[in-house]
Amino acid sequence: MRSHQYPGKGATPVIDSGVDGTHGDFPNLVKNVKVVAPIVDLGIGGALYIDVPNSDLTSGHGTNVASTIGGSGARSGGKYKGVAPGANLIAVGAGEAISILYSLEGFDFLMDPDIRETYNVRVISNSWGSSGSHFAPFDPISIASKRAYDEGMIVAFAAGNDGPGADTLNPYSASPCVISVAAGAAKDTSTATNPLISQGVPGQLADFSSRGIPGDAIHHPDITLPGVAIVAARATTATIAQPYLGLDGLHPEPFYAALDGTSMATPHLSGLVALMLEVNPSLNLDGVLAAITSTAKPMYVQDATTGTTRQLAVWEAGAGYADAYAAVRKATETAGTRTTTVTTALPGWSGNVGLSVKLPVLDVTLVEASHTHNLVVPAGANALRIATSWGNPALDLDLFVYDPSGNLVGTSANGTSTGESVSVPRPTAGTWRVQLKGFLNTPTSYTGTAQVDTLVPVTQ
Repeated sequence: MRSHQYPGKGATPVIDSGVDGTHGDFPNLVKNVKVVAPIVDLGIGGALYIDVPNSDLTSGHGTNVASTIGGSGARSGGKYKGVAPGANLIAVGAGEAISILYSLEGFDFLMDPDIRETYNVRVISNSWGSSGSHFAPFDPISIASKRAYDEGMIVAFAAGNDGPGADTLNPYSASPCVISVAAGAAKDTSTATNPLISQGVPGQLADFSSRGIPGDAIHHPDITLPGVAIVAARATTATIAQPYLGLDGLHPEPFYAALDGTSMATPHLSGLVALMLEVNPSLNLDGVLAAITSTAKPMYVQDATTGTTRQLAVWEAGAGYADAYAAVRKATETAGTRTTTVTTALPGWSGNVGLSVKLPVLDVTLVEASHTHNLVVPAGANALRIATSWGNPALDLDLFVYDPSGNLVGTSANGTSTGESVSVPRPTAGTWRVQLKGFLNTPTSYTGTAQVDTLVPVTQ
């Protein structure tokens, strides 16, 4: 999910429990305030905003969220760098523990022209909300979201963690003026032995991710992004976010924590939006949403009882799993003043992967098969995009892409899908190796396609 071709300039505020600015991963934290106000304050006035080094004094929730958006990853040698490390961060500590008491005051602070214009606030990330009710247009938070929308800001809200039942959506996220974010798995943690790590398979919708109402025009997530076992910065004062111990529980990294939730998926979306605005500052929420949803990948689920596979509906996962590269590329196509993308198709191919049988629970390979294709990539490409398709979501195959030096540079291993795809930024010219490996499949025929993208200046 994390892509650094464009670092993501501009300001991305986080209304949350705060951010630990002393951590070491936040050189781009341009404003860090703690909201001090009476609990009954209506957001009309009277709140104090105090600049502090560390505004995340208890949970560590907000620090983890901000790290996913734009943390530098310095404490991990860059391993846990955020989605948009070039984005300036504004932390608004609006509560303690996991309770956001002063969220409305947070919106008021960010809407103040002295803040909004000075820091060029474009994205407001909200990994909080409520449940048990429906969208109310005159709720103060809904009105604040509408004000931000009218000012050209993109507001993101977590869909909620009350799934898998229907009608469990965070009502703040159902507003047509915000983007509602569901949570999926992005890495294979199915064999993790650390009991604090949730198990997941790439491309799988998280069981906890809140669902909307079937057929309803607004009560549904808009898009799904990674929200399972997300490793990001841990506040030094955190009490809820425990130190990350690795997938095996034996490799402690005390400056980081692994958390689950649509709270973790939302900053992935906010970071992605920052990247899109970097290449096309003219985008508003409608343009961002159109680009993200039109390039999303379908998501599937397999019935544990019948074994049948179906595509997840909008009320469950929105438009599907976000494709970060494709969304940023879509943004470049509509920028009009900076660059445009020229796409060149490389020769396609077809192949066959024999019967493959594995026992995922035991991680035991009984029968293994694969097909390899060599691909010549020309010089000067800005990106290489490879896609394979076999059309049957009941079959599971994984894609591996190796550069001319033999290094594995890209993988795609969705648990249930009709194909796999990989995007590689700035590929080296030469002969690349593309391998499609069976995981659980009968003998399978597939087709492969490849394209290179080149960014060229737009001629005025």
